[in-house]
Amino acid sequence: MRVARNLLSIAAMAAEALGIMAFVLISLDFSATGDAGHARAESRPDVMAPASDAGLGTRGPILDDQRPFPIEGLYGGDDADAADEASPVAPPKVPPAATPVDTSARFVAVYDVSLGRFNLGNFSISGTVQNGQYNLRGNGSFSVLKGWVFNWKGSMDGSGLATTDGPNPNSYSFSQSDGKYNERLRIFFGDGFVKSVKIWPKPRPYPGEIPVRKEQVQHVVDPLSGAFLMARSDNPHGDLSVCNQLIPVFDGRSRFDLVLKPKKRVRVQNRGGDNYSGPAAVCKVKFVPISGYPRGDPGIEQLRQANDIEAWMVPLRGTNMYVPYRIVMPTSVGYGTAVVTSLRVGRPGRAKAH
Repeated sequence: MRVARNLLSIAAMAAEALGIMAFVLISLDFSATGDAGHARAESRPDVMAPASDAGLGTRGPILDDQRPFPIEGLYGGDDADAADEASPVAPPKVPPAATPVDTSARFVAVYDVSLGRFNLGNFSISGTVQNGQYNLRGNGSFSVLKGWVFNWKGSMDGSGLATTDGPNPNSYSFSQSDGKYNERLRIFFGDGFVKSVKIWPKPRPYPGEIPVRKEQVQHVVDPLSGAFLMARSDNPHGDLSVCNQLIPVFDGRSRFDLVLKPKKRVRVQNRGGDNYSGPAAVCKVKFVPISGYPRGDPGIEQLRQANDIEAWMVPLRGTNMYVPYRIVMPTSVGYGTAVVTSLRVGRPGRAKAH
């Protein structure tokens, strides 16, 4: 489940290399032994996740009196039971408001996802940027052997301000289900810092987990906005400068950085009117774990040491935005790959083939 979640996150960011960044970290929670569930949340198959935020957990008393994943110092105290009355602590300095982007566009991207020799399925990312605001949505469905071995569905949503300094998220939500286990979470932001996290059901702490601290979730982005709204350039010819960036990501439980560096420029060629053909900037991506993961976890270590993670970024026609076209990353069971099979872009309200 953690593997699928970060897969979608990578893709969304396109991991995000930008967590697609909904797929950028397909292996973030994939240990070398293939055990992705040893620290899964406490879930009851007979209980469905709440349909609204009213049932989501917050720090302190939550659904079934369960205490969710904590962020040290987020509420200004160590007493989680008093969190409902406490106000989130803002960072000491709020950065000045950045200039809203003048982009007005809508795009729909469909990615085909493979892991080793297995085709897992696909996910789609749709986004609208208009009047300095953005809305993003991702949906994915993955399975192995028609669901006999593995069957997973997930979705994510994000919204906020689109500025010349990058995305300034307001909220991010994620939900996933494999038929037996259901999870939902939502993050609320304020001026680039995390104000609160709601999770259902209660997540168990990973053995040896490195706790997330309040100062680590200031000036961060979620996987979805990090993958699709960080890379910008007025040069539509595969500008490698879009690879010169560090993306600080918080997905509701884990805090990590994605460090992008230029690698090469290539030309993508596809047949069919719905797919992209043209230049692409290939970025080398380095995964830097910070907190919210088990110390010494072999899957995290493999990803941290990997030097062959790539994100291919391509321009969206008529905008100065670059979005993930292809994500490649190693896992304990082979390479995980997400590649665009359809990319449409147009004005808000309609999207045409790229």
